[in-house]
Amino acid sequence: MRWFFISFLIVYLGAHYYIFHRISTDLRLNHNASVWFLLVICLLAFFGVFNQIFLHKYAGAVTNFNFIIEFAYIWVGILSIAFTFLFAGNILFIFFKDPQIRLYITAAALTLTFLSAVYSYINVKVNSPVIKNIEIKVPNLPVDKFKIVQLSDIHINILTKPEEIKKIIDAVNSLKPDIVAITGDVVDSDISDTYQDYDMHNIKSNYGIFVVSGNHEYYRGIDKFKTFTQKAGYILIDNKNVAVNNMIYIAGISDFKESKRFNSNVYDFDKAFEGIDFSKPVIFLSHQPEAFAKALRYPFTLQLSGHTHAGQIPPFDIIEKIIFKHFYGLYYENGKYVYVTSGTRWWGPPLRLFSKSEIVNITLYRQ
Repeated sequence: MRWFFISFLIVYLGAHYYIFHRISTDLRLNHNASVWFLLVICLLAFFGVFNQIFLHKYAGAVTNFNFIIEFAYIWVGILSIAFTFLFAGNILFIFFKDPQIRLYITAAALTLTFLSAVYSYINVKVNSPVIKNIEIKVPNLPVDKFKIVQLSDIHINILTKPEEIKKIIDAVNSLKPDIVAITGDVVDSDISDTYQDYDMHNIKSNYGIFVVSGNHEYYRGIDKFKTFTQKAGYILIDNKNVAVNNMIYIAGISDFKESKRFNSNVYDFDKAFEGIDFSKPVIFLSHQPEAFAKALRYPFTLQLSGHTHAGQIPPFDIIEKIIFKHFYGLYYENGKYVYVTSGTRWWGPPLRLFSKSEIVNITLYRQ
């Protein structure tokens, strides 16, 4: 964890220096303007680190500072977008070496950064989550249709307003699902005693709410998460499976990476699929989509995952498309489906540029 923080700090501070150098050089700021700009960049850099180390840790007791934490997250998002557009400008410099053209390219990059940041914020706060409808034909389904609503990456934390979550719960209930599948990263703080404030206990479905852990459940305390799920009436299926009204099976594993690192209920595919009647459709829940490759040896029907957030903002959307074979959307491979959602909310900066938060409304039809 120490090396991760050191690596993050190097990249984070390096991005600040890069932006300072590009803007001060390409816009030809005079000495005084450069000094003031450097001071602002240093303060913003310190602010982001201070937010992570101190404010985020203690803001549960000092809620008056929550707006400062959100601003710090927004700055990190703006930093990422600005770095991406300015770096793209660097590529153009190969072809345009005139200092005046460099000025125009950098000014255009900063304008795009501002417009993208504003749109990304509105896209999160006003335009989402949307309802994503998916229809899949399934062999051996004993009923004409079966409806699953998937939630993932809700990331309830100290900044989350209860009305935001209540809006999501109302939308889920309006879809009248047979089951609700929650594929991890529900929480970023302990809500074992406050879950009712968010109406998390009021999700309605015909046959239950099924949930698996994500990496953030391990970061924030897996035992606290288990307590929350029990109180809210959810069915935790980490390394387990459940037959749903003799129609389908729901199987799941604990987080594909962090359960092993924390050595707590380590993911186990054999236990997850143990005793299943594979003549019936099997829905497999895994927070991280990479589990699909190892799960292929079992004859399940559909895997539901999250984790990637569809990148949220540049350059993470580009990086994750390279890292994750199944990045976002519905895939069909080796006779099995996997759907990777962009997430019901977001993590970190409340910004989304090329994606939307979503509630996934999946209808299985008998083939």
